[in-house]
Amino acid sequence: MTAIWFIGIAIAIHRVRQSRLQRKITVVTTTQLSNATDMLSVLLLSGMTTPQALQQLHHYLDEPCRTVFQDCSQLLHHGSRFRDVVRQLSSTFGSPAFALCEALLASERDGIAVGPLLERLSAVTRQQRRQELDAAARQLPVRMAMPLVVCVLPSFILLGVVPLFVGSLGGLGAHM
Repeated sequence: MTAIWFIGIAIAIHRVRQSRLQRKITVVTTTQLSNATDMLSVLLLSGMTTPQALQQLHHYLDEPCRTVFQDCSQLLHHGSRFRDVVRQLSSTFGSPAFALCEALLASERDGIAVGPLLERLSAVTRQQRRQELDAAARQLPVRMAMPLVVCVLPSFILLGVVPLFVGSLGGLGAHM
């Protein structure tokens, strides 16, 4: 029976760790896609076309996103259509990159200036990230309650209450 409890606890711990890792990867991807959107906007403002900017983007990104954008750059370099590369980018990143990919496809398909679209997208992404960080900051006191109870309270009892208790017992022994 004890083995079943240990197996159940081990499975629960494994699932919690996997969900935390997945959440961390999603946050990193979202943050890096926000940085990629900003850098793509800068590259477009410098006078590059959208495919040229997408080819140069991987030079300015950190590692998880760098390899994906480097693959996109290689595909564009070897003659793939821009639309196919952006669709592959969308399928690789999933929902966090949906707005960026749709803006790029709309600029290619309809001839819409992509610069203002990317600026609005960057502003919205920064606002969402700020709201997520505010929500995480509001959860911090709840998360800190358990370490406070487990670590600080026992040390307070050992360093503050026990010496007083031992001192008072010593004083009782002298009066008898």
